Amino acid sequence: MLQAAAALDLELSLLINSAVGTLPTFDQVLHIIERNTLFKGVFSMMLFWGLWFGVQRNAEQTRTRLLATLVVSMFAVFVGRALAVTLPYRPRPIHDPELGFLLHTGLSQETLDGWSSMPSDHAVLYFALATGIFLAHRAVGAVALLHATFIICLPRVYFGLHYSLDIIVGAVIGVAMALALVPWLARQFQRFDVPAYAATHGGLFYPAVFFVTWQVAAMFGPVRDLLRELAAVLT
Repeated sequence: MLQAAAALDLELSLLINSAVGTLPTFDQVLHIIERNTLFKGVFSMMLFWGLWFGVQRNAEQTRTRLLATLVVSMFAVFVGRALAVTLPYRPRPIHDPELGFLLHTGLSQETLDGWSSMPSDHAVLYFALATGIFLAHRAVGAVALLHATFIICLPRVYFGLHYSLDIIVGAVIGVAMALALVPWLARQFQRFDVPAYAATHGGLFYPAVFFVTWQVAAMFGPVRDLLRELAAVLT
């Protein structure tokens, strides 16, 4: 059973990767999109803030669910990274030349070397975000889910950065986290009347939330860099 699943995973991943090099210009553009934060986290946070200020009906419920989504997304970043570190190490497809994955010119077999492939922390984060946004607003959430699928995840399989199963497992974790936690957290925010606090203490509330959305957009890269630098100084 496990061998059959692994074979299917490899076959599907190779099928998606097989188009690399067919249209070099497309590959270059897709590689730019896959790497650039503007097309990834920034787009998701634009959906977040657009919905926050653009919602007209059930504004309080929508905003509490958005806040809950933001908290769950922070948690998702660390859950995805913790699982990748603690689960058995799985080399990324591009790290095994015998598998036959096609290598884009912008990548090498050293790309993300030492970073386990399972699960995709990108999938965990962006599917948690998209599911939470969907719980707040169906139409905007549908856009977020399409973005998570076609802009975030498929290019990572296409370029051999992940197997398809890495993405599927990450997506399931992200969706499950959002479904389990966002409604409950939103009720707690309503219970403590957080929207009223936001309205009366905007000078404190919005800079703090903006900081969190910026960090989620960057997958807490600046914070992680700071912690590594401080650790290097202190050791």
